[in-house]
Amino acid sequence: MSETALPQSAAANMSVANTPLLWRAVLLRALVTLAFGLTTVFWGAPGTLGLCLALGAYFLAAAAAQYLSVRTLSLTRNDARRLVLLGAAGLLAVSGVVVAISASTLVAAVLGGAALAVMGGAELFSALYRPAGTAHAKSALGNDWLISGVLGLGTGILLPFFAAAGPHALMGVAGGGALMTGALWVLSALTLRHDGYTAKGQ
Repeated sequence: MSETALPQSAAANMSVANTPLLWRAVLLRALVTLAFGLTTVFWGAPGTLGLCLALGAYFLAAAAAQYLSVRTLSLTRNDARRLVLLGAAGLLAVSGVVVAISASTLVAAVLGGAALAVMGGAELFSALYRPAGTAHAKSALGNDWLISGVLGLGTGILLPFFAAAGPHALMGVAGGGALMTGALWVLSALTLRHDGYTAKGQ
Protein backbone atom coordinates (compact mmCIF):
# COMPACT_ATOMS: atom_id res chain seq x y z
CA MET A 1 0.00 0.00 0.00
CA SER A 2 2.56 2.56 1.11
CA GLU A 3 5.21 3.85 -1.24
CA THR A 4 8.47 1.98 -0.78
CA ALA A 5 10.66 4.45 -2.66
CA LEU A 6 10.58 8.24 -2.44
CA PRO A 7 11.96 10.50 -5.18
CA GLN A 8 14.59 13.00 -4.09
CA SER A 9 12.17 15.86 -4.87
CA ALA A 10 9.91 14.67 -2.06
CA ALA A 11 12.51 15.41 0.59
CA ALA A 12 11.01 18.84 1.25
CA ASN A 13 7.59 17.36 1.99
CA MET A 14 8.43 14.32 4.10
CA SER A 15 11.16 13.40 6.52
CA VAL A 16 12.27 9.84 5.79
CA ALA A 17 14.09 9.82 9.11
CA ASN A 18 10.69 9.77 10.82
CA THR A 19 9.72 6.40 9.31
CA PRO A 20 10.06 4.50 12.65
CA LEU A 21 7.70 7.02 14.26
CA LEU A 22 5.37 7.08 11.25
CA TRP A 23 4.60 3.38 11.23
CA ARG A 24 3.76 3.55 14.94
CA ALA A 25 1.41 6.49 14.38
CA VAL A 26 -0.25 4.67 11.49
CA LEU A 27 -0.56 1.51 13.59
CA LEU A 28 -2.21 3.53 16.36
CA ARG A 29 -4.79 4.77 13.89
CA ALA A 30 -5.35 1.21 12.67
CA LEU A 31 -5.91 -0.09 16.20
CA VAL A 32 -8.31 2.75 17.05
CA THR A 33 -10.31 2.12 13.89
CA LEU A 34 -10.39 -1.66 14.30
CA ALA A 35 -11.37 -1.36 17.96
CA PHE A 36 -14.42 0.69 17.01
CA GLY A 37 -15.27 -1.63 14.12
CA LEU A 38 -15.12 -4.71 16.33
CA THR A 39 -17.20 -2.97 18.98
CA THR A 40 -19.98 -2.46 16.45
CA VAL A 41 -19.87 -6.14 15.54
CA PHE A 42 -20.34 -7.45 19.09
CA TRP A 43 -22.60 -4.70 20.48
CA GLY A 44 -26.02 -5.93 19.49
CA ALA A 45 -28.21 -3.19 21.00
CA PRO A 46 -26.22 0.01 21.56
CA GLY A 47 -29.18 2.35 21.98
CA THR A 48 -29.04 6.05 21.18
CA LEU A 49 -26.75 6.93 24.08
CA GLY A 50 -24.42 4.04 23.33
CA LEU A 51 -24.26 5.04 19.66
CA CYS A 52 -23.40 8.66 20.45
CA LEU A 53 -20.80 7.83 23.09
CA ALA A 54 -19.15 5.20 20.89
CA LEU A 55 -19.05 7.48 17.84
CA GLY A 56 -17.84 10.40 19.94
CA ALA A 57 -15.00 8.38 21.45
CA TYR A 58 -14.08 6.97 18.04
CA PHE A 59 -14.00 10.40 16.41
CA LEU A 60 -11.81 11.86 19.16
CA ALA A 61 -9.36 8.95 19.09
CA ALA A 62 -9.23 8.90 15.28
CA ALA A 63 -8.63 12.65 15.17
CA ALA A 64 -5.74 12.30 17.65
CA ALA A 65 -4.20 9.47 15.62
CA GLN A 66 -4.55 11.48 12.41
CA TYR A 67 -2.87 14.45 14.09
CA LEU A 68 0.08 12.30 15.15
CA SER A 69 0.44 10.83 11.66
CA VAL A 70 0.45 14.24 9.99
CA ARG A 71 2.96 15.65 12.49
CA THR A 72 5.23 12.64 11.98
CA LEU A 73 5.25 13.21 8.22
CA SER A 74 6.95 16.57 8.87
CA LEU A 75 5.00 18.38 6.17
CA THR A 76 5.97 22.03 5.89
CA ARG A 77 3.64 24.60 7.46
CA ASN A 78 2.55 25.97 4.09
CA ASP A 79 1.88 22.52 2.63
CA ALA A 80 -1.80 22.36 1.68
CA ARG A 81 -1.98 18.70 2.72
CA ARG A 82 -0.98 19.53 6.27
CA LEU A 83 -3.60 22.27 6.55
CA VAL A 84 -6.37 20.16 5.02
CA LEU A 85 -5.65 17.03 7.06
CA LEU A 86 -5.26 18.84 10.36
CA GLY A 87 -8.37 20.90 9.66
CA ALA A 88 -10.36 17.74 8.96
CA ALA A 89 -8.99 16.12 12.13
CA GLY A 90 -10.06 19.18 14.13
CA LEU A 91 -13.55 19.01 12.67
CA LEU A 92 -13.72 15.29 13.47
CA ALA A 93 -12.74 15.95 17.09
CA VAL A 94 -15.31 18.74 17.52
CA SER A 95 -17.97 16.57 15.89
CA GLY A 96 -17.10 13.78 18.31
CA VAL A 97 -17.76 16.02 21.29
CA VAL A 98 -21.03 17.34 19.85
CA VAL A 99 -22.27 13.86 18.93
CA ALA A 100 -21.39 12.48 22.37
CA ILE A 101 -23.28 15.16 24.30
CA SER A 102 -26.23 15.37 21.90
CA ALA A 103 -27.57 11.86 22.56
CA SER A 104 -29.41 12.20 19.24
CA THR A 105 -29.56 9.65 16.46
CA LEU A 106 -30.17 12.38 13.90
CA VAL A 107 -27.15 14.40 15.03
CA ALA A 108 -24.98 11.28 15.03
CA ALA A 109 -26.08 10.41 11.51
CA VAL A 110 -25.88 13.88 9.93
CA LEU A 111 -22.96 15.46 11.78
CA GLY A 112 -21.08 12.18 12.06
CA GLY A 113 -21.56 11.50 8.37
CA ALA A 114 -20.42 15.01 7.46
CA ALA A 115 -17.28 14.70 9.60
CA LEU A 116 -16.37 11.33 8.08
CA ALA A 117 -17.00 12.66 4.58
CA VAL A 118 -14.81 15.71 5.18
CA MET A 119 -12.02 13.52 6.54
CA GLY A 120 -12.33 11.23 3.54
CA GLY A 121 -12.29 14.20 1.18
CA ALA A 122 -9.19 15.59 2.92
CA GLU A 123 -7.37 12.29 2.45
CA LEU A 124 -8.39 12.10 -1.20
CA PHE A 125 -7.10 15.62 -1.73
CA SER A 126 -3.82 14.78 0.00
CA ALA A 127 -3.39 11.64 -2.10
CA LEU A 128 -3.87 13.50 -5.38
CA TYR A 129 -2.23 16.83 -4.52
CA ARG A 130 1.23 17.57 -5.88
CA PRO A 131 3.06 20.61 -4.49
CA ALA A 132 4.53 23.02 -7.03
CA GLY A 133 7.94 21.88 -8.22
CA THR A 134 7.40 18.28 -7.09
CA ALA A 135 5.29 16.91 -9.91
CA HIS A 136 6.55 13.36 -9.44
CA ALA A 137 6.74 13.33 -5.65
CA LYS A 138 4.47 11.14 -3.57
CA SER A 139 3.95 10.98 0.16
CA ALA A 140 4.66 7.70 1.90
CA LEU A 141 0.93 7.51 2.67
CA GLY A 142 -0.30 8.62 -0.76
CA ASN A 143 -1.87 5.34 -1.88
CA ASP A 144 -3.28 4.66 1.58
CA TRP A 145 -4.90 8.09 1.75
CA LEU A 146 -6.51 7.40 -1.61
CA ILE A 147 -8.21 4.18 -0.48
CA SER A 148 -8.98 5.42 3.02
CA GLY A 149 -10.40 8.61 1.55
CA VAL A 150 -12.79 6.71 -0.70
CA LEU A 151 -13.93 4.53 2.21
CA GLY A 152 -14.37 7.49 4.55
CA LEU A 153 -16.21 9.56 1.97
CA GLY A 154 -18.50 6.66 1.11
CA THR A 155 -19.27 5.91 4.77
CA GLY A 156 -19.95 9.57 5.50
CA ILE A 157 -22.34 9.91 2.55
CA LEU A 158 -24.24 6.73 3.47
CA LEU A 159 -24.61 7.40 7.19
CA PRO A 160 -27.42 10.02 7.08
CA PHE A 161 -29.57 7.74 4.93
CA PHE A 162 -29.72 5.23 7.82
CA ALA A 163 -30.78 7.73 10.47
CA ALA A 164 -34.35 6.41 10.50
CA ALA A 165 -33.14 2.80 10.83
CA GLY A 166 -31.93 3.38 14.37
CA PRO A 167 -28.69 3.18 16.35
CA HIS A 168 -27.87 -0.42 15.47
CA ALA A 169 -27.99 0.30 11.73
CA LEU A 170 -25.88 3.43 12.11
CA MET A 171 -23.30 1.52 14.13
CA GLY A 172 -23.26 -1.14 11.44
CA VAL A 173 -22.59 1.33 8.63
CA ALA A 174 -19.90 3.22 10.55
CA GLY A 175 -18.38 0.00 11.83
CA GLY A 176 -18.24 -1.61 8.41
CA GLY A 177 -16.28 1.33 7.04
CA ALA A 178 -14.04 1.31 10.10
CA LEU A 179 -13.17 -2.37 9.73
CA MET A 180 -12.15 -1.94 6.09
CA THR A 181 -10.18 1.20 6.86
CA GLY A 182 -8.51 -0.39 9.88
CA ALA A 183 -7.35 -3.38 7.84
CA LEU A 184 -5.86 -0.97 5.28
CA TRP A 185 -3.92 0.96 7.93
CA VAL A 186 -2.60 -2.24 9.52
CA LEU A 187 -1.11 -3.23 6.16
CA SER A 188 0.25 0.29 5.73
CA ALA A 189 1.94 0.24 9.15
CA LEU A 190 3.51 -3.16 8.53
CA THR A 191 4.76 -2.02 5.12
CA LEU A 192 6.28 1.14 6.57
CA ARG A 193 7.93 -0.87 9.34
CA HIS A 194 9.38 -3.34 6.84
CA ASP A 195 10.63 -0.57 4.57
CA GLY A 196 12.25 1.19 7.53
CA TYR A 197 14.20 -1.89 8.56
CA THR A 198 15.15 -2.61 4.94
CA ALA A 199 16.53 0.91 4.56
CA LYS A 200 18.58 0.51 7.75
CA GLY A 201 20.12 -2.70 6.46
CA GLN A 202 21.27 -1.15 3.20
